Amino acid sequence: MSNMTRKQMLKGFALGSIVAASSGLATGCAPSSPLSDAGNANGTEKVYQFAKRTSEVSDRIPVETDVLVIGGGGAGVCAALAAAEEGARVAICEKTSMFGGATALSSGKIPAVGTAQQKEKEDSDSIGACAMDIMRPSNYSVRPDLVYTAVEHSRDIVEWTEGFGAVWTVDDALYFGQTAYRMHTTDGEGEGLMDALIASLEAEAAIEPMLSCEIMGLILEDEADVVVGAWGKKGSEDIAIFAGNTVLATSGFANNPDMLERYCPEATGAVKVVAPGATGEGILWGEELGASLQNMGAYQGHAFHGVDNDKTLEQGVANNGGIIVNRDGNRFMNEYGGYSEMSPHVLAQPDGIGYLVFTDVQRELSRKYPEWEEAGIVAVAPSAGELADLIGISRDKFERTVADYQKALEVGMDKFNRAHLPATFEGPYYAVKLTGEIRHTQGGVATDVAGHVLREDGTLIDGLYAAGGCTEGFSSRGGAAYMSGNGLIQALVFGKIAGIAAATEQRGEAKVAVWEKTGIDDYL
Repeated sequence: MSNMTRKQMLKGFALGSIVAASSGLATGCAPSSPLSDAGNANGTEKVYQFAKRTSEVSDRIPVETDVLVIGGGGAGVCAALAAAEEGARVAICEKTSMFGGATALSSGKIPAVGTAQQKEKEDSDSIGACAMDIMRPSNYSVRPDLVYTAVEHSRDIVEWTEGFGAVWTVDDALYFGQTAYRMHTTDGEGEGLMDALIASLEAEAAIEPMLSCEIMGLILEDEADVVVGAWGKKGSEDIAIFAGNTVLATSGFANNPDMLERYCPEATGAVKVVAPGATGEGILWGEELGASLQNMGAYQGHAFHGVDNDKTLEQGVANNGGIIVNRDGNRFMNEYGGYSEMSPHVLAQPDGIGYLVFTDVQRELSRKYPEWEEAGIVAVAPSAGELADLIGISRDKFERTVADYQKALEVGMDKFNRAHLPATFEGPYYAVKLTGEIRHTQGGVATDVAGHVLREDGTLIDGLYAAGGCTEGFSSRGGAAYMSGNGLIQALVFGKIAGIAAATEQRGEAKVAVWEKTGIDDYL
């Protein structure tokens, strides 16, 4: 176990232990609104399922801090570090035995504009161009204030995390849907980024890390729905943590089967490549206090999960001219597109299975083919019909599919309007079996651009902030539309923003923060 990386350990967590540690949230025991309005003598006090009044936690061991952060992924760690920089005492609670969350499992990529690294490669990018690229997959239906805030702070977040030891480089690839070379990747991907941030967090005297600390709900004032902390268990101890302000950074709900079925039913059959702690409780805590939930049907998928090696495959094989067929031997989509947007198309096929079919043209351009060959996951045959027989799909239909694709190469466009086509598609033919993944959900509690949690009527829930996967994302209003790096830049930028606000604002005095567009989006 000591030789395992943080990413391997997070991926290897038994789901049963996470479900057990989540107070029934993943097994359908989680109403999303107050249980009743039964109350005190004047009938004004609400009874909640998760939240408790201050007087109800008086028998618990009290802990006091300036800022409480719940969740130890990228958003939570950034919130804690930012709050400590502002002079606050911070307690950060993580229900699992290690920090990392979804960020440690990520590829460590964010779109960023105007960094020193980007200027060495790209001289025609802008805040506005990046924001438009992010909003395009959703048909511009997501909140521009969140998108612009993330992009406007992208250079800062690169430079700020460099101060904690992160090392960023700009990728050589022009990512699908992006109009400039702006994708930054950290050394060691998401795990390397978290290693640097966690080391800085553990070295900061003002931050108290609390691992294996299961928060079960928020604490409210006795007379008002003002958040004054949270309650739960630290080991065998029943604790109540009181804080000036509280930051939810509890991730999304991709590991909560009931919430996934409710909000993202087309992804329930997907392979879960998700943080073990992404069980959605923070969203439910906010909802029962009246927080507005937004974009709950949105998620990041991935259409290229290898069934036979249980690893994410290389999308480049499809980008370079490979096709995907179902068990009937038919193509069903344009294979040149966003990896997330394609995932529901794969999952909608019989048994959620597809076959990535390619030729020597794609094989010679593939970085991962040698790994696939060594793992024995590739079927190879000299002709289309023989490949169909080998993988067990309809011979006649697959031969017709290949013939139709070959004809499309002659005219430069196929029946799915695909124009990014190879020069030839002649045998021998190769096939790898695939299905779809879900990486994380992209909906949650609504916040303003300072991280304040918003009610349905636009007012603030006093004392409560949020960032990362438990908040309203900006990938889409629903479905798998997604731009690479959205989840991570949202977590890092708004984690820092929420941490600063929680450390510098007095509970009850905060105001809704409104974003205003400036000339900052001019081209560099």
